[in-house]
This record gives sequence, structure tokens and C-alpha cells, in this order.
Amino acid sequence: MKIQSLRFSSFILLFISAVIAYLITNKTDNLLTTSKTETHQDTIWISAVGDLMCHSPQIKDALKSDGRYDFSHMFEFVKPIISESDLAIGNLETVLAGSEKRFSGYPLFNSPDEFVYAIKDAGFDILITSNNHCLDRGFYGLERTIKILDSLAIKHSGTYSSKEDAEKILIINIKGIKLAILSYTYGTNGIAPPKDKEFCVAYIDTQKIKLDIEKAKQNNVDKIIVYLHWGNEYQRFPDALQKNLSKFLFENDVDIILGTHPHVIQPAELKSITTKEGKQKKVFVIYSMGNFISNQRDRFTDSGVIVHLSLIKNSFSGETCIDTVLFTSTYVSKINRRFRVIPTENALNNLKNNDSLWIKLLSTEEKKLRQVLNDFQNHIWMKSKN
Repeated sequence: MKIQSLRFSSFILLFISAVIAYLITNKTDNLLTTSKTETHQDTIWISAVGDLMCHSPQIKDALKSDGRYDFSHMFEFVKPIISESDLAIGNLETVLAGSEKRFSGYPLFNSPDEFVYAIKDAGFDILITSNNHCLDRGFYGLERTIKILDSLAIKHSGTYSSKEDAEKILIINIKGIKLAILSYTYGTNGIAPPKDKEFCVAYIDTQKIKLDIEKAKQNNVDKIIVYLHWGNEYQRFPDALQKNLSKFLFENDVDIILGTHPHVIQPAELKSITTKEGKQKKVFVIYSMGNFISNQRDRFTDSGVIVHLSLIKNSFSGETCIDTVLFTSTYVSKINRRFRVIPTENALNNLKNNDSLWIKLLSTEEKKLRQVLNDFQNHIWMKSKN
């Protein structure tokens, strides 16, 4: 993925590099490295985010005087970070049913196609489409969403326009590391698929999930990643169902679980488990990544996290492991009704350094940025019971 320059992108990228180097050297709470560097290996970076929502005020913000829409400014500050990854994934929690179906936000979403244009331009490669709003405009909206994503060469997982497609799983090969991307939702807000289209949404069904995992293993993938739309809205900790399901997935060879739906961050865990073959391996779960972008303004709902995972494949043994976990705390700024996703730590450092661009844009939100970053740092890792 190529990074397109912004006026401030060079400084941001230098800063990010310095932060990552500092984290690796000092092993802070926002970083875990789990394997030693080896000479013969391939490494990829995956970035994942939570809910990409499009409420009515965001649509109004994007509307230009000529009647067109432009959402690109909403992602300009995180674009350099997202674009650095080898693979970037997010949960598209809206549909693209077209202007003739009337654009709207909650409770029945329908967003301009330009929302996804901006998401692609920001560097996203895969969008998850199985969530409780994927049938907001019926099968027509679901199907048209898929067509638009296909036209933009954006890979997707979780909803399907044909039974044949529903029986396939998404497999990505990056630098010789083969990944299966699976996704499922707890429900669709009581909107059932048409009787002859039950296949169109991947619901959380352990029998179905096991079959998909077997398909992934038959394709000799190196890692299995599962996006789950689950849990209770606005609850900051996972419930028993989430914990039990994550245990089930790990016992059935899933490596990484990325959670969405609660609209707030729920903590992450990186732990070692014993496989059925008696081997030790590292697995990772974040129960909810919160809102990446939305109009929800309450504390905790106006922020999210970018999860950065590095995977390393040993060229000799063929084994792939989770090596490093990094996080970027984000906040959705809404100054003068203009939405922007802000990397909080970067913003605070730029404000501290008296950067004129950032001072002009965010000086009135410095206190809020500090609160978001503090909330994030105190919450991101699951606390031990001991």
C-alpha cells in the first residue's frame, strides 16, 4: 500500500516510528512482543478497527455545495497510520443502498457510496459486513453494498449475494503468509433475510463456524482471524457469552479474535494456549475495538482503537506466530460539525510541541484528548484476577 502525502504526514510518520522504537525498547503497557527475532522470516503488519458508522450528521458534514459527498477529511489524520499496514480491516456498519433509497443514519442506515470511497482511500483493504445493520435496507441493500465493494476491489466477509459465495471463505496471501478472515454477527435487529436468501448473512453459529475453520485448515492457512459482532452495547467488559465463545474458538484453532458492536472499547488479552497437538501458541482477542467513526458523543463511545498485529513466519519451520501487539488510541473530533478521527497520542504530542496546524484544529479539545488517552491506557488490557 502506498502512502499519499499530506502536509503533516511526514512528521506524523517520523513520530510514529520514534514511538514504536521507544515502545519496543522499553516494553510499555501498549506493547507485547512474544517471539525473538530470527534471521530467516517473513513479517507482516495487520491493522484492525471497530465500527465504521455513518450517522446523519456525518452525511451532512460530507455534503458539498455541488450536491456531491466527500468524507475524506474524516480520515486524513489516521490515513498515514492505516496505510502503513500490509493489511487493514474494519467493520462497515452501514449499507450502500443508493440515493434512490434515501440516505439516513440510525436506526436504518443507508450511506452514500462516497463513504466507502473515503474508507478505501484511507488504506482499508477488507471490510466486514456481517453486523446488526447489514439488512437495514433488506437484501437489496446488502447486495448493492457487495457490488460497490467489489467495484472498488475491497475484499469483504460476512454477507453474501449467492449461496455459492456463502460457502466460500476469504483467504488472503500476504508475503507468503496465508490468512483466513471469517466474520459473524449475533443478529440483524429482528430483520430476517428473505426465505430464499437465508445464506446472505453469517450469523454466530458454532456448527457453521467449525465448518468454516475446517475449510480454512484444508487450505493450509497460517492464521485464522475471526471478526465477531457480539456482546452488549455500551458495556465496557465482555460478558460470559463472549468469554465462552472466545474459549471455543481458540480450542478450535482460531488465532485472532477481533470484536465489534458494543460501541466502546472492551479489553484485550494475549495469552498462550496448548493446541490439540500439544503445542504452545500465542492467541489474541480484543473483545471490542469501539467506534472508529460515528456520531455517538458520550464518554467512551466517542473513541476507539486501531489494533496493530505483526505476524512472523519462520522460513525454516513454516510456523507463523503473533510477534507484536501495538495500539493506537483514537478519538472522533466534531469541531464545527466537522468529523475527524484523531490519533490521540500524536495529537497531544503535536499540541505540546506547539504545532500550529494542530493548535488551530484541536487546542480546545486538549483536555478531552487527555481523558480519552487516560481511559484507554487504564482499560486496554484485561486485568488479571490474581
